[in-house]
Amino acid sequence: MKKLLGRIDTLIYLIVGPFGVLYVFPRYLLQLEQQLGVELPRLAILKYAGVALMNLGGLLAIVCALMMYRHGKETVSPFVGPKTLLRSGPYAWVRHPMMWSGTFVLVGLMLVYSSPLMALWLAIWSRFAAVYIARYEEPYLESVFGEQYRDYCRHTPRWFPWGTAE
Repeated sequence: MKKLLGRIDTLIYLIVGPFGVLYVFPRYLLQLEQQLGVELPRLAILKYAGVALMNLGGLLAIVCALMMYRHGKETVSPFVGPKTLLRSGPYAWVRHPMMWSGTFVLVGLMLVYSSPLMALWLAIWSRFAAVYIARYEEPYLESVFGEQYRDYCRHTPRWFPWGTAE
């Protein structure tokens, strides 16, 4: 029963979380721009760069989700407690690569559609991600993994691979 509930939680998370952030809100904002007559020139180079970023974000999300699944969590839902601390692959570069995947997709959408409202949504998403990570996810992971997570934080940057840890 617990495994079934975990799968249901994952499905709900995927619909509300990534689907809402990366599809529902962007679609709404793009339609709003169209209704308001907001139309910036769309350059082919930006469109290709945007598509490349969206694909990179999708690939990164798949890699991270597979790693979470394979390392005992059996779900990508943040509401199901982690069983192991991932420190390899993208998790060796930054502590929150799944947030990067969403950001890549949103930047890609912004470039493809030359959308000022998408730029605003990207800023809102970025702020939400920073607050969520600092106030919920990292304290939770520290409470679960203790010193192991603190060591990970000392050696792995939160956001930028070239940044400093902690």
